[in-house]
Amino acid sequence: MTSSTNDILGQKLFDGKTKTIYSMIDQPGLICIYRKDFYQASGRTLSIPGSRRTSIDSSNRFNQIQQQQNITCNNSNSYIEIPGKGALTTSITTCVYEILREASIPTFYVATHRQPDIFIARKCTMIPILWIVRRLANETYVKRNPGIMNGHRFIPPLIEIYHKRSTNGNNDENLDSSFESSFDEEDSDSDECLSSIWSYEQLLNTHFDIENLKITQTEIEYMYEICCTIFDILEHLWMMKKNCQLIDLKIEFGITTTITKEIVVANTFDIETWHILRPIQKNASLGDDLIQENLIWMNNALRDILNLNINMPLPVKIVPRRRSFIHQRQPSTLDEAETDDDEKVKISVTPNDDHIDIHRDILSLNIYSSSFSPLITSRCIIVCSSLHDIGQGQKIKATLNESYNIQCDIRLCSIYKSTQAILKFLSNYSYEHCRSTVFVTLGNINNGLAMCLSSNSQYPVIHCSLMNIEQQNNLFDINSYLSQDASMFTVVFTLTSAVQNVVQILAMNDWRLWAKQRGKRLKNYIDLLVADQQLTTTAVTATKQITKNNNGILANK
Repeated sequence: MTSSTNDILGQKLFDGKTKTIYSMIDQPGLICIYRKDFYQASGRTLSIPGSRRTSIDSSNRFNQIQQQQNITCNNSNSYIEIPGKGALTTSITTCVYEILREASIPTFYVATHRQPDIFIARKCTMIPILWIVRRLANETYVKRNPGIMNGHRFIPPLIEIYHKRSTNGNNDENLDSSFESSFDEEDSDSDECLSSIWSYEQLLNTHFDIENLKITQTEIEYMYEICCTIFDILEHLWMMKKNCQLIDLKIEFGITTTITKEIVVANTFDIETWHILRPIQKNASLGDDLIQENLIWMNNALRDILNLNINMPLPVKIVPRRRSFIHQRQPSTLDEAETDDDEKVKISVTPNDDHIDIHRDILSLNIYSSSFSPLITSRCIIVCSSLHDIGQGQKIKATLNESYNIQCDIRLCSIYKSTQAILKFLSNYSYEHCRSTVFVTLGNINNGLAMCLSSNSQYPVIHCSLMNIEQQNNLFDINSYLSQDASMFTVVFTLTSAVQNVVQILAMNDWRLWAKQRGKRLKNYIDLLVADQQLTTTAVTATKQITKNNNGILANK
């Protein structure tokens, strides 16, 4: 610990093999989580959540077997030190929570810390339930469910519920402050021996009461929907940005210890949290180098997605092997680029080789033109057909800018006054092929503006035709709109619909928009869930009051 760290660290709440948890001075609701470089080397399968959990149910006939396995696990457990694991795990965790913050998902994560292996979180008590979301069946699931092929795709994703029981058998007050001490995925030595699969009905009838908050059906549905949302966001992000398939994901929740109780996502993201299928698979052996390599790759991928500095400061030396020579020297020819790493050392090119001069010219051209490279951020072009439509265009622009951070340009064009000007106007945007673009036209649908833009470009066009009272019954010629040529663009009749269509189109290539839209769906669902619960509670209270007035006693029904 550095001296700069100790100015906010308070009492040590928990000290385990893989992490230490501190309270924060003058911040009773926050904690600092320090991740260590130790890893549990117990021969478990690498980076497949649930593979180290039992494949048996919670029936009584397996209780004795679990107790025997518990003793064996406690005796055979060992930890190895992997340089940089704490800082890499912290960086991966903070990156994931920054992604979830785009969707406004409630989490215990607060902020990063100046020391790379520490992050700040909200103090909470863990719910002893592990949720595993599976898109593909792995070997563990296949063994537990004979007849299902390895790699079977679950549509929709399958969600499994695991009950995690404490190893020490007590529930003193220290467990509340250390929030993860009893149910940590790595500090629990016999985790695989003390987890059992539950059904939805088992969880519903357990009646957990944590931090004076009862886990009812509403809370269970709340956690279930959050699991679906998180998996949807991360699966889309890995597939779109890195061409990787998210196979499964482990999620845990906690309840904040503040006056206002809130269920939040409260787990760290590591190689044990998820299984990510990369286009080029590495050797599946378990070892220090492979664990470190996976952590480095995962951290670099996430930081690249978030446009952060990949070369983050680490407190230890981390040097990927057999890659230093490749980074120092560019291949001079295509044949050299396709050779193996070991063969590159033997290749030599004379200074007078023409390929070297050509390569240098190309590099200098790339450096010269780097400032003119097109942007890849999403944008919306709002095209007004008259001066009266500019005010409505400003409203669309304000919504897209403030709520979704989408760049918007407002232009004024008329197909009747200057058709050639519209074609020149399109050429200003069509050369940036890698930039996602949507056009929104305003005005009467019969003005032909949307038709002209859609016919002369590859971009999607949305026409927003705003109705007044006189136009509601006679807006446009429906027969001309339903013709084959006129069906190349989308027609909406409100500004909200136009904004929604723009965001949904751009979200296919923009993970931030995808996360915001998915978070909006989650919020709508949660608001409906809470409102329904309030109606049910009010109805039950009214029924009890009527019963009391009629019978003179309060009868619970």
